[in-house]
Amino acid sequence: MDKILAYLLVGGLFGTVYGGYNCIEGNTYSVAAQHEATTVGRVIGISHGKGGVAYNYVFSVNGVKVNDYSNICATPLAPDACNHKGPVLVYYSYQPFSNSRLEDFAVSSAKDYRSGKLALAIALPIFLLSCAGMVVLARKDKETDDADPIDERNLDSDVPDAIHIAPRD
Repeated sequence: MDKILAYLLVGGLFGTVYGGYNCIEGNTYSVAAQHEATTVGRVIGISHGKGGVAYNYVFSVNGVKVNDYSNICATPLAPDACNHKGPVLVYYSYQPFSNSRLEDFAVSSAKDYRSGKLALAIALPIFLLSCAGMVVLARKDKETDDADPIDERNLDSDVPDAIHIAPRD
């Protein structure tokens, strides 16, 4: 039972952290969507790694050249522009911090909120219930450890439990 609770605790903790992170990202993109602007950029490189595909792109805002990357390329301006280093529509915002994506911030916000709320709805109760189960098991174990051991002395014997020594007169 202890192992099952430990697995549930760890799984619930990871799910809660994942869900919380996605909800925070969803909020960030929601704020960015209220202040977003667009410009045309160009994909300059594609890398494939453990996290999937990453599109490296550049764009210019007010004469300042920005180099960024995105795991999603949903705004090609030419057929197959994402995979052949073509032009893309870049969404950018300076609220709540400088951020850019190759996807609308409102769409990103909705995706992150959806997955974050689902993860929290599943993982948070599992985490809390496994914590409560651990506390109950710990108290149960403590009660059995604190119980008085069985008195092995013969209670029918005439030998007194305590010996009193009195001084002689």
